[in-house]
Amino acid sequence: MHKQRGFTLVEIMIVVAIVAILSSIALPSYSEHVRRSQRVAARATMLEAANWMERRFSVHHTYLGGDNQPPVLPDDLNRSPQTGAIKYAISLVDGQTHASAYQLHAVPAVMDKCGTFTLDHTGARGLIGNTASLAECWGR
Repeated sequence: MHKQRGFTLVEIMIVVAIVAILSSIALPSYSEHVRRSQRVAARATMLEAANWMERRFSVHHTYLGGDNQPPVLPDDLNRSPQTGAIKYAISLVDGQTHASAYQLHAVPAVMDKCGTFTLDHTGARGLIGNTASLAECWGR
């Protein structure tokens, strides 16, 4: 007798169900990992921008530009990541930049649990519009 080979419909449906269950677990975990890596890149760029401001202060003895206006961050420090689609827009906050003080904001293109990152001239870190803790978003 000739034996037939192949899969039954029940066997295929079991495999589809297993793949669906694994996908429902893996996809949210992967998405959170991607968001976390984007936050790390934004924080690193903010710290670079803060270093840029401190170097300006060391040379000019003020955080302001020559026209007594807040300086404009260089193109490589006003966004994260520096190439590709913008995930965070980084800027000096209007009204918070003075001769002896400044505050940086990193605003996400798509809001997530950490919201907007803040960093000021003292190195104080903060969050605006967040649902997560400061330690969870800025790192421990």
